[in-house]
Formats: sequence, structure tokens, C-alpha cells
Amino acid sequence: MGGGSGDSAPSDSGNAATGSEAVVPAASAAPAAAASSAPPALVDNTPAAPEPVAPWVAAAQSRQKIPYWAIPVLAMLPIWAAVYMLTLDTPTPTELGAYEAGAEVYNNKGCSGCHGGAGAGNGNNPALIGPTGATKVFTVPANQITWIALGSAGYKEAGLETYGDADVVLPIGGGMPGWIDSLTAEEIMDAVLHERSALNDEEFSVEMWRDGFEEDLSALLPADKVAEFTAVLDDWEADPPAPAA
Repeated sequence: MGGGSGDSAPSDSGNAATGSEAVVPAASAAPAAAASSAPPALVDNTPAAPEPVAPWVAAAQSRQKIPYWAIPVLAMLPIWAAVYMLTLDTPTPTELGAYEAGAEVYNNKGCSGCHGGAGAGNGNNPALIGPTGATKVFTVPANQITWIALGSAGYKEAGLETYGDADVVLPIGGGMPGWIDSLTAEEIMDAVLHERSALNDEEFSVEMWRDGFEEDLSALLPADKVAEFTAVLDDWEADPPAPAA
């Protein structure tokens, strides 16, 4: 009896346990089945639309950028422009003084070809220094100007057979050209100054040149030419010629 009752009790608990285990899994499986049968949620992968860009920002972003190396070049442009404009200016000519201009006329416009660079003469052409020097033949500068302006032909047309105004009076040959039409009054005056000062060491004196200047010129030269020579002497009186240093 004791053995039989012992066997039946475990059997009941075992059955009870079995029944309990059968119910629990059935209850937990229902939600799982429901979850697996639900359709999957849709995922939106479309990128968000960009915010609109202002027109001036878009223009700034799209325009071509200046290379870094070009910045100093652009900065120097005003300086280069100024230098270029200065090079377009007409160069200011260097103005020669009367002494330098006289040497230029004497050496480059025909005088030295006949009378020599130092005034010593050449063949039949008389010297401008020594016994026939310019200051000995022409004690009055105005008479030397007249001789250079008219030459041999002009003097002969005026009925003269000699030239000179002092102890030295020379016959008129035929080789002295007249320069009144090929040299300006200033060029002739400059050449006379050179011959009297540089070649014969006469010191310039506006008083000596002025004494009887217009009267002596007017004896053979037309009034308009006398006025031109007188204007040059007026300039010399206001600003006396000075030898080059």
C-alpha cells in the first residue's frame, strides 16, 4: 500500500507540470507570429532639397577668381602707367648759351671749313686771328655782323670794294658767302661772339656792342633785319652771355 500510493503522487504532479508547460509556449508564440506577419516599415531615402541661394551669392561663387600671382601685378599697374606717360613727354631741349651756340655755328655751319677750326685761315681764305683777326678788321661788332650777313656779293652790290673799319682794310675778293638767308640773326650774332671772344680773347661788353649798333647795321641792312639783330642784343643786355665753366 505504501508503495502504491508513492507511485501515483508523482504521476499527478508530472502530468500537471506537463499540462502547464504545454499552455505557456502556445500563449508566447501568438505575438511572435503576429509580429512576423506585419508588413515592414518604409524608409524614406530621398535627400532633402537644398535651401535656395541668393543670386548675389551665386554670382560671387561662380565668377572666375583672380590668381594670387596677379595681385602684385595689378597693384603695380598705376606706377607703370605713370612711368609710361612720362616717357611720352617731349624731351626738353638743352638750351646752349651764346658762347656754346656760337662755337656750334662756327664749327658746323660752314665757318670753320674756310677759316679753320682755330681761325688760322685756309688757302685764300683769310685768318680770323693774328694780323687779320676779327677784332682788328672790325673794331665795331656791328660791321662784322654786316659783312657776315651780306658777304662779298652784297658788299659789291652796295658799291664797296673793301671791308673793315679800322687800320686793317681788306679788298673784297669773291669767296665770302652771305649768310643772311641761311642763318638766323641769333646764329650770326653767336658766331661773331665766338670769333671775337673764343678766337681773339675779347671780353664781352654790352656797352661796346651797343655803341652805334643800330646805325651801323642800318647803313647796309634792311630795317626788319636790323630789328632782329637788335632784339638779340637786347636779350644779351638783360642776360649777358657767360663763357662755359
